[in-house]
Amino acid sequence: MPERAAESLLLVVLQDLVLVVLAVGFFWIGVSVARGLGRPARYSLTPLGLSKPSGGYLVGVGIGLLFGLGALVVSLALSPLSAYVLQQLGYSTDTAIQGPLMEGLSAWTEESPATAIPLVVAVVVLFGPAVEEFFFRGAIFGGLYRLGLLFSRDKAGAVRGGVGEKVSFAISALLSSALFALAHLAPAILAVLFVLAIALCALYRRTGSLLPCFVAHATFNSFPVLLIILNGLGALSAPA
Repeated sequence: MPERAAESLLLVVLQDLVLVVLAVGFFWIGVSVARGLGRPARYSLTPLGLSKPSGGYLVGVGIGLLFGLGALVVSLALSPLSAYVLQQLGYSTDTAIQGPLMEGLSAWTEESPATAIPLVVAVVVLFGPAVEEFFFRGAIFGGLYRLGLLFSRDKAGAVRGGVGEKVSFAISALLSSALFALAHLAPAILAVLFVLAIALCALYRRTGSLLPCFVAHATFNSFPVLLIILNGLGALSAPA
């Protein structure tokens, strides 16, 4: 099982790399088309959220940390409720992918803690959230949001009374958040992930940067990783 867990972690990294290539590739294709039509466009990835947060980097990190801790608290209350509702509706709450993966990572941690712990932290806490924020918030949400703003402008180029901006945000956040939640293939925490994603869209919209979103996402992922590590080290095992 530890070997399979390591392979699964490598597969996650490869999938994330594919998402990055797709996001950057489609963005640059769009820029090339715009430039071909004579419109000013740059190949800089700033429109995808790779920019300085409003208020500075330290403020962005602080906001993201507080946001992530708040999301953890909410998830601890919402997850059992979501699972209960699914059970009452007759739906399975089994995590066919997430559950076995966490068990495998715990077993790997127990067998080779010096190797497993840094790799699990690097992939699940750092690399994964960074890629997911870049793809789901920066590329999908950001692209839909800007597209909505484009269609909501009047002939003078201004957004109509702010209503168009709110509608654009709502539609973009709902669509990108649904994709984000479904992509994790975890029915028991589907509602939690959906709410988290919408909140991250609002955070990105507010700060203009993916840095706070990444910090919040990484903080949120730190809790299950902590459980994996503690379980693998035997700290959560019941006394004999």
